[in-house]
Amino acid sequence: MTIQLETNRIILREFMLNDLEDFHSLETNEAVVKYLTNYPKRSLEESKELLNQVISQYSNFKTGRLAMIDKATQGFVGWCGIKFNNHKRHVYENFYDLGYRIHPNYWGNGLATEASVACLNYGLNELEILKINAIVNTQNTQSLKVISKVGFNYKESFLEDETEKHWYEVKRK
Repeated sequence: MTIQLETNRIILREFMLNDLEDFHSLETNEAVVKYLTNYPKRSLEESKELLNQVISQYSNFKTGRLAMIDKATQGFVGWCGIKFNNHKRHVYENFYDLGYRIHPNYWGNGLATEASVACLNYGLNELEILKINAIVNTQNTQSLKVISKVGFNYKESFLEDETEKHWYEVKRK
């Protein structure tokens, strides 16, 4: 099974190894990773290792972070998707979370919201995931707006590496 989702303006598809340069460029963009706590500056080889981990989610969990492609230009916009986390975050372990990263050239156009809605519909309705979480740095006002728009409910705040984060969830109806 290959995952591909479409909205009016974007295609969300599985990453491939030939996406490495775009993926690395996004993962090392200081504006993009500004609100990520203790996010390491990655070498190309480390980004390749991370991309391989992203790709392994598709076969292991039928979901994962998806490359976001602009339909009009076929340009790489960023990524969005639902990831299964088997490591501990705050007090939670073995959970699905929605995440996204978008290249600054595409900020402010509603693409994070558009992609998030498509990924949530896929996860909740097609995969029948019962609950999807989101974790947002409280200083990231734009992501807080997106999470609210797409239907997440605030659950609690917590500190992670001395940074306040909000924990959100959305449940399958």
